[in-house]
Order: sequence, then structure tokens, then C-alpha cells
Amino acid sequence: MKKPHVLLAGCGLWCLTAAFVPTFASAADPAPAKEPKTIAVNHRNEQYDVNKDGKIDEQERAVMKADRAEKKKARLLAKYDANKNGQLEPEEEAQHQADLAKRREQRAARKAAKEAEKQAAPADDEDDDEAEATPKR
Repeated sequence: MKKPHVLLAGCGLWCLTAAFVPTFASAADPAPAKEPKTIAVNHRNEQYDVNKDGKIDEQERAVMKADRAEKKKARLLAKYDANKNGQLEPEEEAQHQADLAKRREQRAARKAAKEAEKQAAPADDEDDDEAEATPKR
């Protein structure tokens, strides 16, 4: 009479062991090496692909980011550096921030207008459907 219980307990123990052994083994394995982040080359960043492998690797990306930051700073100085001393004074920086705020407000107004237009569009469509559904006599 004890034989079926022992057999059933043994099968249960074996199933539990089989279920968790692969988990423990995979947790002990070292993580696979992560591939470095790359960017596909296109017409805007092809000059940064020094080794011509068709991808921008980490070193090339660092050079690209530094170059773009330098160009951005040059554009800001050209536009806002009134006294041409090579840096933005507090008044010049305030003008830059005011221009940014103005652009944000304009963008928000355009977005609100577009959203209002979307809200009004379904009402216009319903009117058109009713006109089409009404038979002409």
C-alpha cells in the first residue's frame, strides 16, 4: 500500500528537480558579452565612419557628438553673442531662454489648434454622412 505513495512522491521530486536544475545552471553561467551600440551610416553621418564599415561605433559616435555640440555652440554664439566675446552673458542667455519659451508657446498653440481640428473633424464627418444618407428627390 505504501508503494504507490512512495512512487508518486519520487516522481514529484524528480519533476521539481528537473524543473529547477536548468534555472540554477543558467543563473550561474556568465552573461553573454553585450555588443557595443552602433548606428547605421547615412548621408548625414558618413564623414564620421572612419573605418568605412558601414556603422558608427562608440569612438566614432563620441567624435560625432563632440562635433555636433561644437556646431550648436557656434550657432548659439553667432545668434546671441551681441558683444562678440565668445561666451553668452546673462542678458544674452536670457534672450536665448526667452526665444526658447516663445517657440515652446508657438508649438503648444499649434498642437492645441491641431487637436481642436481633430475634435471638430468627426462632427463634420457625421454631417456629411447624414447628407449622403438622405435620398434626393
